[in-house]
Amino acid sequence: MDGSMKPKHILCALELLAFAFVATLPAAAAETKPAAASIVSLAPSNTELLLNIGAGKVLSGVCTNCPQVLPNADKNLKGIPIVGTFVTANLERLTRLRPDAVLLVGGQEGIAHMLTMKGFNVVLLKNDKLTDIPDNLRKVGRLSKSEPNAEALSRRFHLAAKELTAIIGGAKSRPKVFYCTWAQPLLTVGKNSFLNDVITTCGGSNIAAGMGQPYPHFSAERLILADPDIVVLPYDAKEQALFKRFPWNKLRAVKENKLFYSPLPKDDMLSRPAMGVLDGLYWMSMKIHPELESKLNQWRSRYAAAGRKN
Repeated sequence: MDGSMKPKHILCALELLAFAFVATLPAAAAETKPAAASIVSLAPSNTELLLNIGAGKVLSGVCTNCPQVLPNADKNLKGIPIVGTFVTANLERLTRLRPDAVLLVGGQEGIAHMLTMKGFNVVLLKNDKLTDIPDNLRKVGRLSKSEPNAEALSRRFHLAAKELTAIIGGAKSRPKVFYCTWAQPLLTVGKNSFLNDVITTCGGSNIAAGMGQPYPHFSAERLILADPDIVVLPYDAKEQALFKRFPWNKLRAVKENKLFYSPLPKDDMLSRPAMGVLDGLYWMSMKIHPELESKLNQWRSRYAAAGRKN
């Protein structure tokens, strides 16, 4: 699924959807190797992790999606060459750059295998759970010689998640949530997606949690039977006038106006597993448990980068 096939405002969905394709090729080493002075990142979330820890100086190449979906890309990624997409790599450019490491993420096993066979040092990060984020911060910290910053942010993430769990623990219910990653065909998040972990952490019950695939297809009939309390849709679905049509017009969440659209990609902190997810957790928690607004606002002021009002 090449970025050129989709509008620019939904490019960030590529990274989420790619996790659905389970590779059978041998995976590259998941553990980091000796510190690298030059890193190519072919996934926006990995690029964001490096920027989080202040290691943008080591970036020698990025993918096409990075400048289109990352905040402040005109400043943070200025002059950094494009060396591929999320699903392809430009071998000629990579060979010229001769990076010390190529940083990839789960869903890119095919590229990882190909680049490893070509002699590149490939580091593949895992993104199945929220707990992978602090682990990945430490890994890119070691890789870029930015361990102190990475360790500090990792601890901050752990503490924020722990406090949020305590706040959500005070909720009296766990509303059923349908998180739609793609409206046509209908795709959602299964139990092996980090977004399933997000829904649970924010006090919701994912109606697709029983599905093994990270981002499975979901039938209209199954959606009607589940009848979720809350529906979250991708930003581009605003243009599709879905809710006047079947199956959406049959849902209680639609009738009770409990449906929400994700923010624009550069503001959607749930689309990239990095430190910005803390802001995304606030956004999601407010949708699921607005009765906890006071405590969530206090939590946001301590941890999240910026609150969402939409």
